[in-house]
Amino acid sequence: MKKLKYLIIIIAILGGAILLNSIFTKQNKADLRKENKKEIKKLNTVLVKNEIQSTEISTSGRMNAFNKVEIFAEVSGVLENNSIKFKEGNRFKKGDIMISINPDVFYNNLLAMKSSLLNQLTLLLPDLKIDFPEDFHKWEAYLENFDLQKPLNKLPDQLSKKETFYISSRNIFKLYYDIKSMEATYNKYTIEAPFNGYVTQSNINPGTLVRNGQKLGEFISTALFEMEAPIKLSELNLVSIGQSVNLSTYDMNKVLKGKIVRINKAIDPQSQSVKIIIHSTDKNILDGMFFNVSIKAHSNVKLAKLPIGAVRNDDTVLINEDNNEKVVQVKVIEKTPTYVLVSGLKDNTEVFINAATN
Repeated sequence: MKKLKYLIIIIAILGGAILLNSIFTKQNKADLRKENKKEIKKLNTVLVKNEIQSTEISTSGRMNAFNKVEIFAEVSGVLENNSIKFKEGNRFKKGDIMISINPDVFYNNLLAMKSSLLNQLTLLLPDLKIDFPEDFHKWEAYLENFDLQKPLNKLPDQLSKKETFYISSRNIFKLYYDIKSMEATYNKYTIEAPFNGYVTQSNINPGTLVRNGQKLGEFISTALFEMEAPIKLSELNLVSIGQSVNLSTYDMNKVLKGKIVRINKAIDPQSQSVKIIIHSTDKNILDGMFFNVSIKAHSNVKLAKLPIGAVRNDDTVLINEDNNEKVVQVKVIEKTPTYVLVSGLKDNTEVFINAATN
């Protein structure tokens, strides 16, 4: 009976050993298949070819009117009603009257000053005829052309020192320049359009009191727009003045054109980027629109174009060197969803493509 028991135990042990051996054998075969599969992946390679590559620089910015002025009142008075009101969206041509402030009180003071000058000149003429007979006729002609309703004519010139002192003693020069100053101020009661454009902001209504220094609104030209856009310092050598750019926005199903007109020579200390200035004359642009900017550029050094799966996350690649695998550090210049531009590899270097290594 004991012999039979020992025999059963031995058979059970041998059966368990055979079963375990079968399991381990299957696992080893699966592992070998995995390794072989991995090796097959590594057989996908690409040969490096360094050449001048086309690249695309992407940035963004906001377009603003190149000619934009904030309009402030330099005098005080009641705003008058013009035929074209100074309201948002209204267009004015260069020289059109945009804003008129009632000047009646100031104008009357100006006429009073002119009258004082006219009176002084009238009193001066008899004395000039005696003391400066050779210069009498030019002052007489000036007085005859004197018109209170028109801007002052220029005083007679080419005066001798003696004549200049004589005229100055009668307070003529002071009155003349005081009036010229008042005439300049009088012109500020009417504000004309400095260029063809549109009102984009209006803070006033006819009949309201305008105070000196008050902001009245904003006026822009839609002929030219400008934007500032940042680019990386490494991309600076890929752009140049006069280079064409593409402008796009999510709200518009078309690509607009622009041109680089200036490049800032200072770097932004916070972002370590450089600003380029872009101009556009496209009629579809509105002041304040945000655009994505695409710049087609060519590198001035030769770069290698590799599939996206060839470059690891740590900017290294796996190459075949004398039938041995070697990890090499590269410098990534540009990375897209499908390819990477890198420097640091020699021509004809065999690079493994294996996305799993990332």
